[in-house]
Amino acid sequence: MSREIKISIAILLFGLLGVAAYYSSDIGTHAEPTLDQERVILPNHDPDIYRHVPEVQAYIDAVKIGLTKGEAVLPLESSEIDSNAQKVQNLLLQDTAFLKDTVSYNGKLQHNDMMTIRPAITSAMNPQSQKMCQSAVCYQAEKYNFVTNVTTRAIVDADHLKVLEIKRFNEMQPDISRRLTKIAQAIALYAPEVKQELGANPAFKDMSMANVRGSLHQSPCETDNHLCVAPTFSYHDREEALWAIIDLTDMKLVAAKWAGLGKTTTPSCISERSLQNRHIMENFCQKDTIHEEDGWKLAYRITGSDGLEVINAAFNGTPVLKSAKIVDWHVSYQAKEGASSLDTSTDTYVEGRRVEYVRGENDSYYFGYNDAMGCPMFSTSVVLPFNAPRIQPIMEAGQKVGFYLIQDYRNPKWPMACNYRYENRFEFYRDGSFRVVGVNKGRGCGKNALYRPVMRIDMALGGQEAFYKYNGNWEPWYVENSDKQDEAIAYDQDQYLYKITDKTTQKGYYIEPNRGQFANSRGDHATLFATRYQEGEGEQDLLTLGSCCKLSEDGVERYLESKESIDGADIVLWYVPRIRNDAREGHEYCWADTVLGKDGNLKVKVWPCEVGPKFVPIKTGQ
Repeated sequence: MSREIKISIAILLFGLLGVAAYYSSDIGTHAEPTLDQERVILPNHDPDIYRHVPEVQAYIDAVKIGLTKGEAVLPLESSEIDSNAQKVQNLLLQDTAFLKDTVSYNGKLQHNDMMTIRPAITSAMNPQSQKMCQSAVCYQAEKYNFVTNVTTRAIVDADHLKVLEIKRFNEMQPDISRRLTKIAQAIALYAPEVKQELGANPAFKDMSMANVRGSLHQSPCETDNHLCVAPTFSYHDREEALWAIIDLTDMKLVAAKWAGLGKTTTPSCISERSLQNRHIMENFCQKDTIHEEDGWKLAYRITGSDGLEVINAAFNGTPVLKSAKIVDWHVSYQAKEGASSLDTSTDTYVEGRRVEYVRGENDSYYFGYNDAMGCPMFSTSVVLPFNAPRIQPIMEAGQKVGFYLIQDYRNPKWPMACNYRYENRFEFYRDGSFRVVGVNKGRGCGKNALYRPVMRIDMALGGQEAFYKYNGNWEPWYVENSDKQDEAIAYDQDQYLYKITDKTTQKGYYIEPNRGQFANSRGDHATLFATRYQEGEGEQDLLTLGSCCKLSEDGVERYLESKESIDGADIVLWYVPRIRNDAREGHEYCWADTVLGKDGNLKVKVWPCEVGPKFVPIKTGQ
């Protein structure tokens, strides 16, 4: 097995530690697999040693020189951007609105990096920008403020050098630049602790996921908002991987950790796949696709980081959905010991994933990251579309009852360990009901993981909506709130826990949570949030939302802080299932492996897990 494959495995393996702990204490009653032993290696060298790494020194010098010249933003190097992006960068570095947050209250410049400049994705633009960019070449640029932990995104008309829109994302971190990725790799290769653990000088080709973000709960990674990543070294033969957590704010190794991968014979069988990137970009990322069938008319597109999105869906001419998508997949693993000895002063990123640590009880901690699903080009999302979206019939008892829209997302080396495969599926039925479905097909970094897909569903019931929960009778919610499915005491008609309606006509939809009644599922164990629609809260591409491993929060809580009224308002629903994988023989779930087929050849076998609520029309008089 190649070192590259080993590296991939290491990355996900690290995440596996956090999930196991959560499930043992928080959800599920079936027996858990026993966790492999994990070992944490703390740095024992002066962190200033990394100032001697050429890539680090060059970066520090470039930042200092820029600040001395009065330039708060370190620009992207010309080798990382095309000619249009270079013009966009030159424009933005002189734009006062874009640079507004680069100066502190005392007039001092704050450290900012331009992170990415690439052709704009439709889902990242507001309707006005989308219209203007139909006849112009548009780019999206992101910069990151290391001091305030704020990401700024600009949409620019590159033909006319005009800034169309600027958005700021508080406490959110973007995909990192190629320069920072190389720095993380250089620090990992230079780190004495990594060399000692690997027993030899590690090679560049042996690393993977050097740009995946991560953090540690109650550490500077979280409290001081440091930017961190986690290059990984994987070893299939030893069934373990080494994660090197790199703090890109302080430019140092934070810690290294060995984690078990779980047994696998899964080969790298991706060489024959046909991922037609340009076709997908041109037909599904840069424009919307319209589909009509079984009384439904809807549009869909692949977003930059929020997976497949359905927009403007109507049934028999009546609007039903403004938008539905899966924003993130939070992935968490558990380490049962070692929290007290961890240096958690920085965030961590691995292959576009933010790696995070969260302290638990009895010296345990959680580790993992947030997976983003995005377009195959001009996006550094780790889980990319495999072929184009597909539409298939839904059959029951030999009869067609509707259709489903599906998008397959895969890591390049799935189903190897530390690689993932997700599906976004939207089911539409002839009776007007629909279901938003997240499918996990493994394999991940370990056999005890917790997955939380964050679903955002914005209904189109007239803009003056009402939301109810069933507690023996239907009780209205008047302000923004959340609810845990596992705490339900009753279901209307033994099916429905919530409903959302037009406040005046009471026409709308029951919401049927998944309790295991749907195929390939052990239930959702979901948390539902109802928030008032606000611009900037997910109608366009969201950056990483919330914590992968702080299991008491799902990330949506930030939108509940003001407790605004939702009575008669435009309501947005967020639905976050909690899924635990299982690798036990005969009990596999959210898992993939290779088995010997009847023809004597190895074949990939998948045990999927499917989650998500169903929306059923409320009949007259109900």
